[in-house]
Amino acid sequence: MPTEADSSLQVAELADPPRSLFVPRGLVVLSAMWIFIAWVTLFGFSPPVQAQSSSYGPSIQLLFATIGVGVAIAWPMLRLAGRASSVPLAQSIFDGLAILVLLQVVLWPLRLVTAWSLSRTIALDAMLALTIISAGALLSLASASSRPRTRTFAMIVLVVIALGPPLFRATVGLAAQTFFNTDLDTPFALWAASAPAALAEFAAPRPLDTTMEDAILVRHAAVHAAVAVSLACVTAIIRGAHDSKSTRSAE
Repeated sequence: MPTEADSSLQVAELADPPRSLFVPRGLVVLSAMWIFIAWVTLFGFSPPVQAQSSSYGPSIQLLFATIGVGVAIAWPMLRLAGRASSVPLAQSIFDGLAILVLLQVVLWPLRLVTAWSLSRTIALDAMLALTIISAGALLSLASASSRPRTRTFAMIVLVVIALGPPLFRATVGLAAQTFFNTDLDTPFALWAASAPAALAEFAAPRPLDTTMEDAILVRHAAVHAAVAVSLACVTAIIRGAHDSKSTRSAE
């Protein structure tokens, strides 16, 4: 039998209809604050004693890892904590474009304090775009639902995807090296699925030009993005057909 809590949830869903497409001004402001706070925390307001590209390397890597956390976790959490969307895929596209444009202001000026080549910067930009596409496509699968359980489960899945590969390397990889004296590399396909891990890998202070490993990582990220977009498109088509059928039944 339905409990009082279930009845309250149903009433809340009826009283809070899905939201139509809107301009994500709040998301842009919060994203800018996220980047600003990360920048101030990692770099501070004073330049290093020796202002060389090597001095900024570790901080830049942590900055992009923080951006990855924002893309893969903070953005979906913001949307899944709010009202459901009547056009989840379109809203995710709108959100993703806003975030990607904002991140261009962060990425390209960093060439002034790093020795990144043009190809490396373009590769990092491509990885940013692919992680945003993957996160947005997966977010659209759940943002149309008003059910708390669905949204909670989707958020758990997104957190596991984002933090699973780094935790795997930190625990299993460390245990293999400690007890078996063996370096256990995280598979590229698994590493590319995690936005914080993939972005931190590209921003790491290592060879300044793109390598074969970088190309493989981008290729796996592109496959993940294609799969996520395919799932989102199929879900949107099925949802649209279901809504049309419900409308005809109501008439």
